[in-house]
Amino acid sequence: MYRGVVLGLTGSVLGVLAMGQYWTKVAPLLSDSSQGDDDAPDQNVISPLGQQHEPGESSTAALGRFAYQAVTGKTPGKETRAALSEAVHWGFGVLSGAAFGAITARQQKANPLTGAAFGAAMWAVFDEGMVPLLGLQDGPAASPVSGHLNRLGAHLSYGAALGLGVWALGRVLPKD
Repeated sequence: MYRGVVLGLTGSVLGVLAMGQYWTKVAPLLSDSSQGDDDAPDQNVISPLGQQHEPGESSTAALGRFAYQAVTGKTPGKETRAALSEAVHWGFGVLSGAAFGAITARQQKANPLTGAAFGAAMWAVFDEGMVPLLGLQDGPAASPVSGHLNRLGAHLSYGAALGLGVWALGRVLPKD
């Protein structure tokens, strides 16, 4: 299992990079330009905790802001928020990769298809479920269908690249 975790940690770098490429190359082609004003007050919060993110703030930026405020007692500036958001994004991607590696290691089931299924599950459980329920983003009705499809596409890209990375590394690295 340790080998799988290491393979997943390493393969996750490929996954996070692929997700970034999805957002820059593919997502703009599928985006709905009539999505509305990101700075408008959010009206579709489904969280029992209430809205935890600021208007226009991503869930990763909100988590980064919470951590920064817990440690420093201060509100981060714009550049710090961007860096914190990126750190949360990479941290979650790497830890998720380690989980994928651990799950697939025993039966050597890592490949792009199992990775894509893992990415789709992450999208469904976290992006569409836990994140809105924690108030870190608005509920499903706040986003057009293209927004949901883009987030699914990004997670499929992450998972397929993660699965490919773990599969390839598993073939070239020694088993003992």
